[in-house]
Amino acid sequence: MNSSMLDARTDILARLRRVLDDPRQMFRGPEDVRRPDVPMTVTRAEGDPLTLAKVFGENLEAVDGSYEIVADTGAVLKRILERVRLWEAESDQPQDSNGSKSREILSWDPDELPLPSIGQYLAEADVDLFVPDDLHDDADRKRAAAASIGLTGVDAAFAGTGSVVLAPSKGRSRAASLLPYRHIALVPMSAIYPTVEAWLSTLRREGRLGDFVRDSSQLAFITGPSKSADIELNLTLGVHGPKQIHAIVFDDRQ
Repeated sequence: MNSSMLDARTDILARLRRVLDDPRQMFRGPEDVRRPDVPMTVTRAEGDPLTLAKVFGENLEAVDGSYEIVADTGAVLKRILERVRLWEAESDQPQDSNGSKSREILSWDPDELPLPSIGQYLAEADVDLFVPDDLHDDADRKRAAAASIGLTGVDAAFAGTGSVVLAPSKGRSRAASLLPYRHIALVPMSAIYPTVEAWLSTLRREGRLGDFVRDSSQLAFITGPSKSADIELNLTLGVHGPKQIHAIVFDDRQ
C-alpha cells in the first residue's frame, strides 16, 4: 500500500472516529431536515370547473410547466398559433433550403383533437400537422424526430397535481408528447378532475373503465416537463421527453 493510499485511509478513519465520538452528528433531528417544496403524495382539489382549471395550472407551473386559460374554443386556435410563433422565435432549429424554419408539428390526428377545423386553421397559417401512420417506417421516424413541437389533447387532467393523462391509440401517436422539444396540450375544462381517483371513479360509474383500459395501448401520466437528476441532484429538463410543456385550458361547456 503506497503512501497516498495510507493517507486516504487515515483520513477516512479519522472522520469516522469524529462522528462516533459525537452521536449527534449521526442522527439529525426534525429541525435539521430540509423538506423540499413539492406536492404531498396525497392531494386534494375542490371547486367549480374554473377553480379547478386555475388550480391545475398553478400546480403545473409549480413543476416547471406553463398554462393559460381561454374563455372559449374560438380563442384556442389563435392561442395555439401564437404559442407556435413564440417558440419558433426562441428556437435555434435549423432552417430549410428556403431559409425559413420548419413549421411542421407532430400531432394527433385533427379528428382526435378537441377542436373543430384545427388542421385547416393552422394550414392557412403555413403550419402543417404531421400525423405519423407507422413509426416503423424510416421516413416517418425522421420526420417525427425533426419536429420541435408536439400537439395533443388529453384524456383527463388532475387539478391536485397539475398532471395530464394520455391514452395513445390509432391517430393518437404517443410520439407527439414524447419526441418534440416542446409540447402543447389542449385541455378542455370538462376533462379536469380534482384527482386521479375522481377520474377513475367517474369512468367506473359510467361503465367505461374496462373499455378505456382495454382500448389503450398504454397510459401516459405526465406531470410537467421531463426531468432527471444526477447523483449530486443537479436537475436537467428535457432528458427523456419535452423540455417545455404548455397547457391551453379552455371552456368547452358551451
